[in-house]
Amino acid sequence: SLLLPVLPPPASMPILGDSLVYNHVQFYVDKLQSLETYKTLEKDSTAFAKGYSDAKRPECEAARKIWKDTCSTPLKDPKAFTSSGQDLVEQLIIGASWRVIAHHECAETASVLIAPRDPKGVKFVVTSRREAATTRESSPVPNHFSASHINRFYKAHAGRAGVAVLGFEVVSPGGLKEIMQKYAKMHPGLLVHPDDDGPKKYSVGNGEYMVGEVYAYYAKDGEKADPGTVIRFFEISGDAPHRFLPGLSPVNAEYPELVYPAYCDHWVSNVYHRKRFLQTLNDVLGFTPKVDFNAGVVAAGEAIIESTVTGNNSQPLTSVEHALKSHDQVYLPINNALSTVGHVHLFLNQMGQGIQHIASRVSDVVNFVALVNQMREITGRGFTFLRIPRSYYGRLDASDLVKAGASKRLAEAVVMAVTKAGIVSKAGIVDLDVSEEKVSSAIASAIKDAGDSKEELQKGFESEREGIVAAVLRARYLNLYKLLRSHLSSETYIKIVRNKVLVDIQGNDILFQIFTGNILQRNASEEAPFLEFIQRVCSERKDDDGKPMAIRPGCGGFGIRNFLTLFLSIEVSKAMSQLEVALEAKDFKAQEIAERRVNILTRQLDESNPVLTQISDAMTAESDASNAAKAATCEKEKKRLLAEAEEWKKKKLDGNRVLQELSDRYKAMMKEVREEEEENKKKE
Repeated sequence: SLLLPVLPPPASMPILGDSLVYNHVQFYVDKLQSLETYKTLEKDSTAFAKGYSDAKRPECEAARKIWKDTCSTPLKDPKAFTSSGQDLVEQLIIGASWRVIAHHECAETASVLIAPRDPKGVKFVVTSRREAATTRESSPVPNHFSASHINRFYKAHAGRAGVAVLGFEVVSPGGLKEIMQKYAKMHPGLLVHPDDDGPKKYSVGNGEYMVGEVYAYYAKDGEKADPGTVIRFFEISGDAPHRFLPGLSPVNAEYPELVYPAYCDHWVSNVYHRKRFLQTLNDVLGFTPKVDFNAGVVAAGEAIIESTVTGNNSQPLTSVEHALKSHDQVYLPINNALSTVGHVHLFLNQMGQGIQHIASRVSDVVNFVALVNQMREITGRGFTFLRIPRSYYGRLDASDLVKAGASKRLAEAVVMAVTKAGIVSKAGIVDLDVSEEKVSSAIASAIKDAGDSKEELQKGFESEREGIVAAVLRARYLNLYKLLRSHLSSETYIKIVRNKVLVDIQGNDILFQIFTGNILQRNASEEAPFLEFIQRVCSERKDDDGKPMAIRPGCGGFGIRNFLTLFLSIEVSKAMSQLEVALEAKDFKAQEIAERRVNILTRQLDESNPVLTQISDAMTAESDASNAAKAATCEKEKKRLLAEAEEWKKKKLDGNRVLQELSDRYKAMMKEVREEEEENKKKE
């Protein structure tokens, strides 16, 4: 049965997955530019970065002039930028300051390896077919660069580019042979090369590379292999010259001074049979579920999915730097659709099973994203990110002013004053760039014209001016402030909101995350993969003796807020795009439908936030109490902690129930909009 629970391996069996570390991801794309073209882009990017830094980061137009004066690559119009039709390698060079560090060319295919500054970090191998084979090969071509694999992948993915291979290095000697033998015994249909006598072997310098490949998923019918996405395992022995895919030749790469290294965090699949994939990974690698989200939790309007994060068991993390750079902890989130609408369903329907997104850790995601946005605004190249409604971060409400010391009457007068002055929208969204002086002046001016209540309001405002003005300004990021309080400066909060970075907190750990627009997308209406960049701010806790405690792998978590916010953000971004298309076409009916979708999903996101906080807090407290109970030596204390964990579990389940009811309500609203849209189309 496809619904069997995932069973752990017997204690006596080695857990092969614990010997895996992230190594690379391979993309199959429609076309690559020449290595020379990419190196010219890199040279221009590095030269511009120096001139931009020397000029102390001027405004956009001045920065564009610096590019024109120092670079041979022409600028593009930033306003005309779209996610579709982009070259992934170019996007990474310009947007993220990554560089091509190796390449491979043969008669059939061309490949580049692009990576951030640290060679131990993320590695993206990007491969395309060459237009025509003009020469014979002078030496054997590694099988993983054969055009037959690209042809197979494109056939399985409706002819579209995508993330084709997840590459892991096996660090335990002999581990690769064991993994492939286990696949041959338990899942022989998933072997990519069933007739081979063991892994393929390649010699590079004084090192030997062994490569074994399996198909990641079973097909929709649940019996045969899905011939699309591949999991690649490779093992290195001897004095190897490098730790990347054999066949790639290193090339020189010059990085700008300001570049953020990136490290693998998690790789996400959209599949038909989530539990079958979970069981396969458990059978062979001993991977076990870490987090599980049921259908009631992950829902955006009518779109409903289930998701489970599975992975291996890594060694404890010993420092913040270790937590940033470690590739030992493998996490593979797996989604399946439970409805016939929404991103995951459409992805599966259009492309089949595959990798939804690749997530990478950086040390400072807020400033990384700010830099990517600046480069796009200057050059018209790089990445865009999912659009997050401003209300996610906070809005002004009279009740916030009452909490700051204003009377109810004064609070209402303040809201009217700042709204009339254009500082706050009718929806309560505060201008990000407004100053303290402008807020204070707008309120004072409005109160002067308050008629009979003028004296009372003036007296109240003068008494509580500082708190009231601070409350108006804090409303720009109030929801974040409730989570993080004074952990961040006002300037950092504003930068987070301006660059639409998502924030979550789990216990004492913080997670910053952001998702790019689609990559490898030919047409704007098509589903496609995307990238995620995250920063895990791990709590540096100490034990009772003052000694540093081990940092939890995946600190900051795969919290419920992260999954639901991502899911809702994808649907909101799509609805916003539909609204833009309708506005441009002057299609007023479509405009009204799209506006309703945006409003409904935004309200669901807003209303879900406090419930998600309740669930997240309860999950963390339950986990902490359970862990403390395991460590307790006194039976009485152990019972108390277990009872405490049970109470937190009840609160978590209460929150899940509230979220389920909320999801059902918004599902009904979105269904009504969809049915109205379908009825309108019938009448046309």
